[in-house]
Amino acid sequence: FMKQYNLPMLVTGGGGYTKNNVARCWAYETAVLLDTKLSDDIPDNDYYEYYAPQYTLKTRPYQVIENMNVRSYIDQIRREVMENLRDLEHAPGVQMSEPPPENYIPEHDDDEDNPDERLGQYAMERIVRRDDEFYDEYD
Repeated sequence: FMKQYNLPMLVTGGGGYTKNNVARCWAYETAVLLDTKLSDDIPDNDYYEYYAPQYTLKTRPYQVIENMNVRSYIDQIRREVMENLRDLEHAPGVQMSEPPPENYIPEHDDDEDNPDERLGQYAMERIVRRDDEFYDEYD
């Protein structure tokens, strides 16, 4: 999908692969990104054993598993999951509250504030004034 935009890409892996299929997956994905067709034959290399037991790029299922799930069973599971999600409380670390009404917020004028007013003598003596910068407000 992203290839159609012709933009540089950094492709990273996810997880959940079996060790035997990681090499197959990345060989295939790299070929797709490079618009290259790969042979199903695996050349001899140090990791040849990872392609066992078929030693081919494409895998073939060992056994076909019939889907025994019926639609009513899937719908029942979906309903239960949605009910469980609906009953969950919000995360305790996330505070949710209404903002205060405008009439509770005091008026404040930043122009009237004196930034030096809260600083004591010790703090004022520690202010660094560089020679190559100009601070008219401190002079």
